[in-house]
Amino acid sequence: MSNQPSQANEPLDAATIEALTALGIPANRMILIGTKEWITGVIHNLHAVRFAEVGAWSQLVPTRNKGEMISVLMRRRASDRA
Repeated sequence: MSNQPSQANEPLDAATIEALTALGIPANRMILIGTKEWITGVIHNLHAVRFAEVGAWSQLVPTRNKGEMISVLMRRRASDRA
């Protein structure tokens, strides 16, 4: 059994790519990787404690591992002050 994806060139969701690669923008990123159910549960728990809105997370995107998904939350940082 191989860990390689069935289609190695599957594109990632544009919002996920943007959240992972936003160059030049000071930002903090929280990345959740796991099953769809686990990620959805964590996102809703974080919303319940007013950490982040559910809609602030990227869409769930499959990873190369069977049954595994990824979602990203990106928050801009205030500029560093000297």
